[in-house]
Amino acid sequence: MSTLFDVADSVLHEHPTAWSNRHRYDVLALDGTVLATVEEKAKYGCLGILTSSRYFVTGPEGLLMTLDRPGSWGRLEFLVNRGDGAPLGKVRQQNSIGAPRLELALPDGRQLLLTGGSWGSRDWTLGVQFDPQRKPGEPVAGVHRRKRTLGRALVDADAFQISTDPTLDPELRALTLAAVIALDGVRDNQKSSGGD
Repeated sequence: MSTLFDVADSVLHEHPTAWSNRHRYDVLALDGTVLATVEEKAKYGCLGILTSSRYFVTGPEGLLMTLDRPGSWGRLEFLVNRGDGAPLGKVRQQNSIGAPRLELALPDGRQLLLTGGSWGSRDWTLGVQFDPQRKPGEPVAGVHRRKRTLGRALVDADAFQISTDPTLDPELRALTLAAVIALDGVRDNQKSSGGD
């Protein structure tokens, strides 16, 4: 796929959004090198209500991945495709209240679950639900929401460190990055509706 998805550890670094509802991120190597950028383009309907949005993940090689978020009043879902349009999978919000819990589903039937963030925890674990090559419950990635500086807190910008199993295949790494983008979107959605 891309050298981005060959890297086991990375950081999803959100740009400040004080004057915009669109999300923008850099995907960084641990040494700070920019591996890719992520930009949301939102579609608005009647009365300025968000109807859907698409996230573009772009690296030096060009478009690597897109995430489509159809408009929804309830739990969010993200449809993830490679840059060439081939489906990579889905990321679905499983719960409406409490810390976000996200299910990842690949076209080949593999399923994973991203859980954590309860009681103020900054950590999530991505574990296997179904994969013929791995045991159920086996952790394959960890996500840590870094503590914000005062400046980043004022503009509501987060940074998530992503650590994956070195043996994880590039498709699962790509879907893991998509899940962390979705996690930030779900958390923002909860904050705007009075949760989290």
